[in-house]
Amino acid sequence: MAVSSHLKIALNEYDARIRTFIPDYETMLDAAASALVAVGRPVTKVVDLGTGTGALAARVARTMPGVELVGIDEDEGMLGMAARRLTRHRATLIAGNFVRTAIPRCDAITASFALHHIERRRAKQALYTRARAALRPGGLLVSADCHPASNGALAAAGRQAWHAHLAGSYGPRQAESFLRAWAHEDFYVPLDAELTLLQFAGFTTDIVWRHGSFAVIAAVAGRGR
Repeated sequence: MAVSSHLKIALNEYDARIRTFIPDYETMLDAAASALVAVGRPVTKVVDLGTGTGALAARVARTMPGVELVGIDEDEGMLGMAARRLTRHRATLIAGNFVRTAIPRCDAITASFALHHIERRRAKQALYTRARAALRPGGLLVSADCHPASNGALAAAGRQAWHAHLAGSYGPRQAESFLRAWAHEDFYVPLDAELTLLQFAGFTTDIVWRHGSFAVIAAVAGRGR
C-alpha cells in the first residue's frame, strides 16, 4: 500500500504531517542516526529499509559525511522525494519491497517507521536473519518505531500519550479515528518481543531511546551461526 493511501494524505504533505502524527519524531531520527556513530565502528555503507522520503538517510549522511547510502522502498512516489532530498549525497535508491528485495552487503542497516508494516512475526524474523547475513560482523541494525509496552497499563498510558499528541493537531475525535485505523493496518510488536526476534536472529540488542510507545533499537550483528 502506498504511504499516501495508508495515511490518507497527499504525498507532498508527508514530511510536514508525519511530525503531527508521531510524537518526538525529530528526536527519534536524531537518536537513530547518532547510534551509528556511538558504537565506534567504521561505517562506509548504510542500507535504509523503507526509506520513504529519505528523512533518516539524510540525517545519517549529515552525521557521517561521505557514507554510501542505499535506500529501498516500494513506493516510487516516495523514492522520487528521497532522490531530491539526497541529491548531494552518495545515494542509490531501489524500488522494491524490502521484505523480499536483496539487502546489499553493508556496515549498517537503518529503518524508521517501516518495520511495523510486516504483518507476521515469522516474516520479520526472516528479515532479521537476512539483515544479519548482509551485515559485516559487528555491523549495526538501527530501527525507530512504535513498540508498545507488554504491561497493559503501561501500553494504555502510551496510547493515551499518542492520542494527546494527535489531538493537539486534529482534535480528540480525529485522533481516535487515526489510532483505530492504523491499528488495523500496522502491526506494533511489544518492545520485549521485538528484542527477542532480533536476538534469535543473532543480534545483541540495546535501547538507545525510549518515550511512551516509541523506541530506537540498536542491534549489533554477531558472526553467522
